[in-house]
Amino acid sequence: MLLRLIIVDDEDTIRNAISQMIDFNALGYELVGTARNGMEALDFICDNFPDVIITDLKMPVLSGLELIERVSRLDADIDYVILSGYGEFEYAKQAMKYGVQNYLLKPTNKQELINVLTEIRRKRDLKIEKAHLQQKQILDSVRFLMEQCFLMEALEENQDFMNCYGKYEPLLAFPDNCLHVCICSFVEDTFLDDFLKDFHDILSQEKLSLFFPAISVKNSILLVFPIDSLSVQDKFRIKLESLEYKNQSVSLAVNFLHCSSTGELFETIVKKISRYGQVLLIDENGSRYEIHNNLMSPWKIRELRNDILTSPALSDVNEYISSAFSTVNQLESAKNLAVALFLRLDTAQNEDTIDIACDFFRKLYSCTTIEAIQELLQGIAIKNLLEERTEIKNKSSVATLKAYVKMHYNEEYLSLKWLAENYLFISVGYLSKQFVREEGMRFSEYLNGIRMEEAKKLLILYSFDNIKNIARQVGFGNNPHYFSQVFKRYTGYTPREYLENKEK
Repeated sequence: MLLRLIIVDDEDTIRNAISQMIDFNALGYELVGTARNGMEALDFICDNFPDVIITDLKMPVLSGLELIERVSRLDADIDYVILSGYGEFEYAKQAMKYGVQNYLLKPTNKQELINVLTEIRRKRDLKIEKAHLQQKQILDSVRFLMEQCFLMEALEENQDFMNCYGKYEPLLAFPDNCLHVCICSFVEDTFLDDFLKDFHDILSQEKLSLFFPAISVKNSILLVFPIDSLSVQDKFRIKLESLEYKNQSVSLAVNFLHCSSTGELFETIVKKISRYGQVLLIDENGSRYEIHNNLMSPWKIRELRNDILTSPALSDVNEYISSAFSTVNQLESAKNLAVALFLRLDTAQNEDTIDIACDFFRKLYSCTTIEAIQELLQGIAIKNLLEERTEIKNKSSVATLKAYVKMHYNEEYLSLKWLAENYLFISVGYLSKQFVREEGMRFSEYLNGIRMEEAKKLLILYSFDNIKNIARQVGFGNNPHYFSQVFKRYTGYTPREYLENKEK
């Protein structure tokens, strides 16, 4: 990524000379602008967030030193290169208290400036590399916990697996060649530990490691590790099938599955294990975590999230979280619940996602009591609630309402009153008038339009399905008769007539 650079000097010749004499892109920089004085630069900086500022000291309106003083309050991560005359060095030294380390005498020497910019770039790259290493260490320290949460949520939400996978993938950072799963059948509980020890010995001999903890379900083990060729696959099959244990009743059987992407691989794995009530996750260190498909159900966490983000008073947030933790009596379980709720509350995907997540994990793992975990979550929940409400206030109420409806049209409870009181927190009378004014129709017409357009798609996709199921999918609950009436009023046909016309 290029570092953003601006040049500030009241002399046009110097400003233009520096702009033109150096190939900034080749040094890893982008020249985003120039300014004639400190005040002009300050305005530019507020809007354009540079990484590096080359500035003169003596300028009209706002001097270079005053500029550095003000900008350092806005952004402590900006690097400065000061251009000064022979009589200004003492003055330039005052900038040291703001962390300025780079001074060049006028007239500016091209090579000296290149050297300074190269060194700034080198230090920044080292800082980024160090931050990435720290992030990796933090993520590695909580990896088994995240893998547990991922599998639990995926098991509960296998109908929307890719959404779940997309949330965890940047945190788990699966490699590109994570495309194979080895399924070992007839691994009985009595020799599970011996089998895993032997398997890891074989893996070590091949200088390989697992991409994901071993997954054990009903005398079968699923193992995800790199397989670069069919010969490697055959070698593993022969070695694993030759393993024998005392009192073993059936010989081991080994099968390999291949997928075109990591997401597809884990979706396949989840589908295979989803029918089992008990799933055992075992990492390379022998740590185990037992998953029951109905424990810590994500729909409960989703419901808790919705309660938090729609709570009328901030005090209710603490009550909701306390209630959720009331039955949790183990620190590890409390951490699992905290991670799952955090990943529900913090759904924004941007360049700061990993920074925010690492900060949370660092704080979470410093908690030594369940009460401390609750307090941490309460702070995050209140912050998200305030941010969401601020965002809603800054948007058109109708635009926000429409966005919500498009995401939740399948919910039977939707009404203008519910949305006004529980989501937008405004008067239903005001919202009704605003909706008609902006959309030229009543809310019920708009909602039915959204639902009927979706129903038309579902009827074509699932033409042999029961109308009851279509009605339920678009928010009519267990009332297919009412759904058919609304559908006919909207399209002029009953659902069955609509399908027959489409087939013709």
